[in-house]
Amino acid sequence: MWQRIQTLYMALGAVMFFMVGYGNASNAQALLSGLGVALLLANVTYYKHRKRQFMVNRVVVIVAFILEGWLLYGSYGGEVEGLSGANMLQLAAPLLAVIFSALANRAIQADEKKVNAADRLR
Repeated sequence: MWQRIQTLYMALGAVMFFMVGYGNASNAQALLSGLGVALLLANVTYYKHRKRQFMVNRVVVIVAFILEGWLLYGSYGGEVEGLSGANMLQLAAPLLAVIFSALANRAIQADEKKVNAADRLR
């Protein structure tokens, strides 16, 4: 379970969601980022069910895009001000979580191909 690369990608995605939720003043946005963390950390335990992992990662991507849209609307919806470095990191974190989820999905598909090839040889 821990030696697979998709586990690392999902853990890094969970860290990105955690960074958004930890420094966020809005309770609803923090709750949505907590949902992303919970989905990714629970997804690590589904190592025997690759198709389920793939589907949960798709849901995580949707959650990340919703959170990113909400963060962008909150930062640019009102007055346009200069954004600080920490605020820029919060804006980039959901997109990084999407990238890590996509990389995890790619690794899950590679595992699935290996399993299917091994089943074909039996």
